[in-house]
Amino acid sequence: MAPIQIGVQFHLHYWDISIPELIEIGQTAKSGGVEQLWVTDNLECRNSFVVLAALAARIPISLGTALTVQYFRSPVDAADSIASISELMDGSELSIGLARGNPTTPDLVHSPKPISMLRETAEALHSLLAGEAVTFRDYPTLASYFNFNPDRSFHLHFDSKTPTRLYCGGNRPLAMAVGGEFMDGLLFGGEFKAVAATGRLPSLIQIFDDAAKAAGKEEILPKLAQVKLSVSRDREAAREFARVNAGRRILGMRRLGFTSEDIIKLGVRTEEVDQLEIANREGASPHQFGQLVSDTMLDAIFIAGDPGYCRERIVEVRETAHQHGFRQLKFSELGPDPKESVRLLCEEIIPAL
Repeated sequence: MAPIQIGVQFHLHYWDISIPELIEIGQTAKSGGVEQLWVTDNLECRNSFVVLAALAARIPISLGTALTVQYFRSPVDAADSIASISELMDGSELSIGLARGNPTTPDLVHSPKPISMLRETAEALHSLLAGEAVTFRDYPTLASYFNFNPDRSFHLHFDSKTPTRLYCGGNRPLAMAVGGEFMDGLLFGGEFKAVAATGRLPSLIQIFDDAAKAAGKEEILPKLAQVKLSVSRDREAAREFARVNAGRRILGMRRLGFTSEDIIKLGVRTEEVDQLEIANREGASPHQFGQLVSDTMLDAIFIAGDPGYCRERIVEVRETAHQHGFRQLKFSELGPDPKESVRLLCEEIIPAL
């Protein structure tokens, strides 16, 4: 069995941590065997490309966005940011996850035509990063959304200096088909563990692989899996940290079209999810919402607990990832104290992988 790569995602929405502290955490991760660092994209947090540039300048490691939200960054703005960061990468891969973002995206910006936006953004980014000119009459959805002059062409006046891959972060069937055809890899999001348990994972992967093959891509495209992790010496603190996020992910699965039968396969009763829906609709506080999230819900989404418990569960998830052809486990959220969590991940979990 080939070793699986390990990535760590800096979840900037949850971490109120300065950029110098993020660099320190990244250095700890790199020295502890982590092979790629990822950052999230959120309008209310530190700018993802600024954080990537800071990391690239200080840590020789592959980097990525998980993910760049197609409605937050125009492809022109994203391309010149990516190409600028590439000059600091010293040849390491820069991976750009791309999709519509988490379920709160429509609360922040209008989010029309998500599939057309995904396809056009991927095509435009590929062309711009290859040094080609793009004319936005060829990308009508992008031209309308970002108010580009459809007759104006754009191209970068400098070249990207490092390998850059676009990873499809949309995990519904239509997005998977777009990803296989127009992107360079698959980034399966935070529901990876739960979707695998429902039995739906193979059919979704097949959509992606079939689209890639139909597009003439001879090699199987790389696949990366996000795993929600919360690890701490304080087992209960680790579990409480993850509870609200787990509940929101369970709700998100229902909104993404997962059926009651799928939810039941996770060991979760549909009545429990109904209670979460009501609490969310009525504006429950995080504490009130978290009280409704059962341990079964938590464990369906997260690996959460002390290092020994998390190590055993991660070994199980690694087997699932290998079985379905994934080459990297990317750990997200990490725990109530990110510095402690990264240290525990590197010292007590990664060696077992």
